[in-house]
Amino acid sequence: MSCALLNVLTLSHFSLYQQPVIVMTISLCFIVALLAKLQKQPPSYLNSFIIYIMATISVEIINWWYSLHNMNNLKFYNGYITLNFPYLLFLLRSFLSTPKVIKALSYTIVIFPICALINLLFIQGPNIFNTYTYMVGCLLVVITCIFYFYERIKYPGPHSLLQDPTFWTATGLLFFYTCSLPLNGILNFISNMPWLVFTTLHVTNIMINIILYLFFSISFICNLIFRKSSL
Repeated sequence: MSCALLNVLTLSHFSLYQQPVIVMTISLCFIVALLAKLQKQPPSYLNSFIIYIMATISVEIINWWYSLHNMNNLKFYNGYITLNFPYLLFLLRSFLSTPKVIKALSYTIVIFPICALINLLFIQGPNIFNTYTYMVGCLLVVITCIFYFYERIKYPGPHSLLQDPTFWTATGLLFFYTCSLPLNGILNFISNMPWLVFTTLHVTNIMINIILYLFFSISFICNLIFRKSSL
């Protein structure tokens, strides 16, 4: 979930100076998450979500360091996406209530990293961005988010959607991975594209990252405000 892998295609002042924007955005989101954690009876998924965001900050910083030193970060990033998508499916699973879907996601969480490792080691390899893994992961997250909204429409809860932290998290993930699927799915083919095209893709990736963590922050603020008022 990063614009950092674009840096591996070309190193420019533009790329290097924009990466800190992502780190700062995620760091602010992390602070809001910690504040939400201070409330009484926080949701059970919040602990792992905080750890996930902290790990993402570390990944972004490491990727930035790789870019600064003109090093290829693809092996590291391919490993990251192998774990990123199973966690997001685990997170979304905790928002659902349909037993068959929950069971299917449980199997998917186990099978996906195995298939991702096979792709990493034997198919696309570690030295290029594993687009097959990334695109399948995007599709799985998008489909799960859509099913979440289906459940919320069919079984509306006692509170407004806008007050529900899970709504903002699922909305952010649906938006991000719907946009990210075509953007990052073509990364292995854009190295020879005009500079304007590359720059446009890079800026777009930065913007959707910022929007994603804005949605996450709103989710944590909902935890902070509406759970507090309901206690």
